[in-house]
Amino acid sequence: MKTRALITVVRPLNAFMMVFALYIAAVVAKRGLLFPDFRLIAGFVTAFTLTAFAMVVNDIYDIEVDKVNEPDRPLPSGELSLKSAAIYAACLAFLGVLFSLIDGYTEFALASVSVLLSILYSKSLKLLGLVGNIAVSYNVALPFLYAGIIEGEVRPTLFIFFLLAFLSNTGREVIKGIAELKGDSVRRVKTIAATKGASFAAKVGALFSLFAVFLSPLPLFLGGVSRIGYAVPIVFTDALFVYLVLMLLRSTQNATKVKRLYKIPMLAALLSFLIGALV
Repeated sequence: MKTRALITVVRPLNAFMMVFALYIAAVVAKRGLLFPDFRLIAGFVTAFTLTAFAMVVNDIYDIEVDKVNEPDRPLPSGELSLKSAAIYAACLAFLGVLFSLIDGYTEFALASVSVLLSILYSKSLKLLGLVGNIAVSYNVALPFLYAGIIEGEVRPTLFIFFLLAFLSNTGREVIKGIAELKGDSVRRVKTIAATKGASFAAKVGALFSLFAVFLSPLPLFLGGVSRIGYAVPIVFTDALFVYLVLMLLRSTQNATKVKRLYKIPMLAALLSFLIGALV
């Protein structure tokens, strides 16, 4: 049972999405399909383990919240002890930072900051609402800069992809605040939903998401992606974002459903970036 708990507590889908994002960013940086070398593989390990670390640390601090919002998770259900989770988190952080040294001192610094930010978020920044949302979104978008540094090609298109990931994830974090309002009250988390109301939070979440949609055509003008290869899938991706935004604005009761479905256009966006770089 503990093995299953150690797997589920890290949310492997989230961790693999970060690895996928790192690979796509490397493809965009080199403008072609890559067979991962040792440095990029080290980056994959860092991306996976530090994302997993962030998940475990967040669950440690949020154990009382999750007893309300997500009672079936390993920690609130008692399937995994707090002591085991803390040791597990420390091992993940050590492994991620260690592998970042293979890539260089800049990567090591970024990985170390990411670890500290994850701890600060779970301990205190999350309680501040939007500030915490921004901290999470920085870590989520970081692979687009990290891969460019590994490959020595930090192109303007990568900055745009970083921004798109940052904005769309911030929108999702604000929407999560609506869906998890009851549980967040246990820690007195000052989400926008808690301080300004669910309706206002829905508008803010929609604004971040729609701003990402508005900026999504920019790579077509900056270069580094195929116009046809990028334009077709990104239109589909933007349509999904708009659909979810309209669903949320129609009724904040849809917040939980929107939060869960939001990963579909986020994954579609990653595929758009990949196709745009390869075609």
